[in-house]
Formats: sequence, structure tokens, C-alpha cells
Amino acid sequence: MPRRVERLMERWATSGEALGGRYSWCPDGLIVRDAGISNMVGILAGLVDNGEFTQVLNRLDD
Repeated sequence: MPRRVERLMERWATSGEALGGRYSWCPDGLIVRDAGISNMVGILAGLVDNGEFTQVLNRLDD
């Protein structure tokens, strides 16, 4: 993970942003701090709960 993203995630861990620094996103990518299906499910559920799911993940046209 690039150091710049790592620093942001560390800052968000204390501020509570991005589910406590568990993820970072940009228009074409989602970076998660910890690997694993259960972690991804938790992040996706958190995005839905916070109303951010469609902001972070965009539907692609066929």
C-alpha cells in the first residue's frame, strides 16, 4: 500500500472516517486495510449502513 494512503488510513482510524480507517477509495479503486472475505463483507455492510455504497462503488454498464 502506498505510504500516502497508509498515512490517511492511520489518521482516519482516530477520526472515525472511512469506517475507522478500514478503507480508502478513489474513482477507480477501493483499498482495504486488512485482507479477507469477512473484512470485505464488513466494509461493504458499513458502506451500505452509512449510505456510501453507491458513492464508492459504481455500477458498470454492460
